Amino acid sequence: AVIVMDDTRCMVKSLQRLSYFYSHESCGQCTPCREGTGWLWRMVDRIENGHGRESDLELLDSVAGNIMGRTICALGDAAAMPVRGMLKHFRHEFEHHIAHKTCVVGAYV
Repeated sequence: AVIVMDDTRCMVKSLQRLSYFYSHESCGQCTPCREGTGWLWRMVDRIENGHGRESDLELLDSVAGNIMGRTICALGDAAAMPVRGMLKHFRHEFEHHIAHKTCVVGAYV
């Protein structure tokens, strides 16, 4: 799937919503998805709410990498890919959230 967003969207808030969706929708049958999607959501939620740590970014990437290809269905991969993609392309927004406890775009839409 493709999600199109303009430059007024907060990528951290967007990933928070997306990771919550995948965590909520996980059936819980396989451990990497059941545990991994919950961890992804909690870490992104912590960053969004001003309690993120610099080490969370590496941990997010690591958890997402450990979900990829290790689940029964595609939901785990679908949850991990946006995390890795957003960290790759919008890492500066996550770093700004952690350092300044606010969004770089100034909007929480």
